[in-house]
Amino acid sequence: MKVTPWNGQPISAPGIYSGIPMEAYHGADLCVGPSVSSSQLRTIFGDSPMDYWIHSPLNPQRLPQPPKEAYILGRGAHHLLLGEADFAKHFTVQPETYTDAKTGEVKKWSGNATVCRQWKERVTDAGLTILTAGQIEAIKGMAGVLPWQEGLEDSGLKNTAVVRAGALEGLVEHSIIAKDDETGLWIKSRPDVIPLDSREFMDFKTSADVSDEAIRKTLESYRYDMQADLANQCLKGAIGEAFTNMGFVFALKTPPHATNAVEIDPLDLAEAEADNRAALRTLARCIDTGRWPGPAGKRGDAATISRSEWSRKNAIGRRTFLQLELDNAA
Repeated sequence: MKVTPWNGQPISAPGIYSGIPMEAYHGADLCVGPSVSSSQLRTIFGDSPMDYWIHSPLNPQRLPQPPKEAYILGRGAHHLLLGEADFAKHFTVQPETYTDAKTGEVKKWSGNATVCRQWKERVTDAGLTILTAGQIEAIKGMAGVLPWQEGLEDSGLKNTAVVRAGALEGLVEHSIIAKDDETGLWIKSRPDVIPLDSREFMDFKTSADVSDEAIRKTLESYRYDMQADLANQCLKGAIGEAFTNMGFVFALKTPPHATNAVEIDPLDLAEAEADNRAALRTLARCIDTGRWPGPAGKRGDAATISRSEWSRKNAIGRRTFLQLELDNAA
């Protein structure tokens, strides 16, 4: 599988690229034309173009969007699974105390203290993600490297059968870039790993509940099927080959850090492809027109909103009950 080291210039050819910092991956100038990721397409499809636009790198007045903790924890656990050296390339631990330069007193870490702010600036400029001690403990648990997890099957990634079989091994921190023929937009995907020995897509997710039913609800809420499909479309556009199947490994964020590996139903992937197509067409239209409608779309008049049948029936029941209470009190 050919990998192209990124040269820092806008990308003009589909392929698998290494060395793209996360800031550049999400930036406006990654490609020679507008590019879009899965999270952005899911925002357009599930929320509205306006919800996408306010944080879009294409918007010169965009609002900052801090990285989500779940993403940071998941990325950290994957890197820790690959080894301490790999983890140290991307993360650093926030100290719990600092020494006051004037008094020499050891104090609890404070984001307002000058020495703490300077430390944060240094490590951030170095491209490192800052983690707290509590986050480190959670990451170690999800990676499955805590002492009490030794030999405990399905507690953390290290102890999960599909992971031990190589499900999360391959190209890490690589980006798949392709061009959508219909819209002319560049599409991009950055899986946790791009497998080298197979075409089996497997991504890692953190969760508060890893039961089958909870994962089903999570897949529906976050539309991870759309994420998997876009990765598939990107790979086909980049190397001419598709993934053979699409799956995820979920890990519980709290002890016992149980895991659950699942695959996406092919029927759902077909629907996800149609949903991504609708979002791409919508984004292309918005770029062309400069209009970014909200959840109400371009509707001009006020809409009539009716209560649900459940709400109506519940109210009827409640009225009946209260009338009986009044009649009995008479």
